[in-house]
Amino acid sequence: MNRLTNLLPQGRVWSIIGLLLALLIFFVSLELLGDGFQLLGEDAAEALLATTRNPITSVFTGILATTLLQSSSTTTSMTVALVAAGAIDTAAAIPVVLGANIGTSVTNTIVALGHVNNREEFVRAFKGAMVLDFFNIIAVFIFLPLELTTNILSWSATQLTNAVVGVGGTELFDPLGFIVDPIADLIVNLTGETGWLVLVIAIAMLYFGLRSLVKALKALLNDNLQEKVKKYLFKTSWQAMLFGLLITVAVQSSSITTSVIIPIIALGVVLTMQALPYFLGANIGTSTTALLAGLALAGNGEPESIAALNVAWVHMVFDIYAIILLFPIMKIRRIPVWFAEKTAEVITRGRVMSFGYVALVFYLIPFGLVWTTQDLEIAQFYDPIVPQEVQELETAERDSEAADEDVQEALESGGDDDSIGTEAEDNTEEAES
Repeated sequence: MNRLTNLLPQGRVWSIIGLLLALLIFFVSLELLGDGFQLLGEDAAEALLATTRNPITSVFTGILATTLLQSSSTTTSMTVALVAAGAIDTAAAIPVVLGANIGTSVTNTIVALGHVNNREEFVRAFKGAMVLDFFNIIAVFIFLPLELTTNILSWSATQLTNAVVGVGGTELFDPLGFIVDPIADLIVNLTGETGWLVLVIAIAMLYFGLRSLVKALKALLNDNLQEKVKKYLFKTSWQAMLFGLLITVAVQSSSITTSVIIPIIALGVVLTMQALPYFLGANIGTSTTALLAGLALAGNGEPESIAALNVAWVHMVFDIYAIILLFPIMKIRRIPVWFAEKTAEVITRGRVMSFGYVALVFYLIPFGLVWTTQDLEIAQFYDPIVPQEVQELETAERDSEAADEDVQEALESGGDDDSIGTEAEDNTEEAES
């Protein structure tokens, strides 16, 4: 692989061209990575989401579904679709969204693994990738109990939903997707939509693209340019946060926004503490695109569309509240950075340990906890606040399910046909009313 990257022409102009080509390969590999995981795990993810039983299971379901799909936006969209279809209710959907926020950082952690051959770069890359993990984990540990006991997220989301229903929204043009998607789709079609083969190609392209990207950045990032990057993009925390937000809204993918900064962190241009607000801006950016789509859907006033908008607002509110609570005070802000630095120093001592960390934290632990907690009766009291239209929709669905259960019980008890038909008709009319 080093020989291939060394064959690239030298010189500043060629370095810029090499950087653009490396970015293209890098972005295509990330798209293929998501496509490959979706081909292998989309049905499994949907089945997981449809079997949520309690808030704790829902959080780990959100983590696992997002790591299978490599996209928190896809997890959120599927969750909203299941809410609209009546497969799950809002009480199950909200914790799933919180879990998706944790799972979304799996992509930049996988990108950090690409620096495994250089110890110093590897440690810095892992620190940068893990800081968002710990921030989101701490935020979920705080806001999940608060939501269960006070409905702070669902109440806020409902007030915002009620205020903007009917305003309308828009689907943003995705310039990066316009270039990358056709290339990724072509490769997927050439593989016959074989998930494991797409993943193999994605990992190979990711490694080559990452190596080429690092080489091009080393050639271009002289001291003067490094100072400009720090001055104009990462001079202040709020500047970095705005940068992360705008980039994510532009490319409509927090995975791309957070992953592309990992090589720059690995090279030591940006420190972990400086990268944290950039990652948080990306968090808000990805919920912004979902919110705009939700506004467009909710323009028709349908309860299902309002439910979609409400879940999108929960995502946005959670990200904003987490930043307000955990970011402004420096001592609190340092907590996720400290955890990331200490953990990365241990994890990066060996290749097996680092790869095992990704498998354990993002796949095995969530799967095990989903499996062991799904039948537990935890937080059965939880009843989130939702818009009136959504509440009526969920009530009608519950009544319909109860009517179906009554009919099934009557059939199993061997009652006569007339009594069964009369009971079913009465229950159905009650559910419809």
